[in-house]
Amino acid sequence: MRFGEWMAVTLSAEQLFEIEKHARALLNSKDAGTMAVALYKQACYQQQLLQQAVNEIARLECELMGR
Repeated sequence: MRFGEWMAVTLSAEQLFEIEKHARALLNSKDAGTMAVALYKQACYQQQLLQQAVNEIARLECELMGR
């Protein structure tokens, strides 16, 4: 992996579908609106980015231990 590639959020088609499905359910809910949808999508992307960061840290630590 080249430097910084882990910072680009990569979601599978299934994950994107699930996010969109939940976002539309929020949009159609009488208790939520467009702000809730935006916050939900942002939280999903941040969660994925955090997971990718943890994976990158683990990879770098393994690389250091291998030396």
